Amino acid sequence: MITALLSFLFLAVGIIGGWLGAERYLAYLTHEEHEFEELFEQSPHPELFDADGNLFRGEYMVVNFPPDFDPEEDGWYVEDPDEEM
Repeated sequence: MITALLSFLFLAVGIIGGWLGAERYLAYLTHEEHEFEELFEQSPHPELFDADGNLFRGEYMVVNFPPDFDPEEDGWYVEDPDEEM
């Protein structure tokens, strides 16, 4: 009687533990890191937070200007780097 009870108990614990472990493992495998995750962790800017104070990981646009860019000389039009070649 005790053997059957312990067997059933260990079976139930094994099934529940396996189920929870599989859920966490699948969540780990399907996690996609945001393109700017490193920036979010290093230097979160105030405009990246929503009204509740949570970090908003939406879509962002990156604008890079060449180091020698001067709007007084060049105007505000910046050529596409692919066009220069």
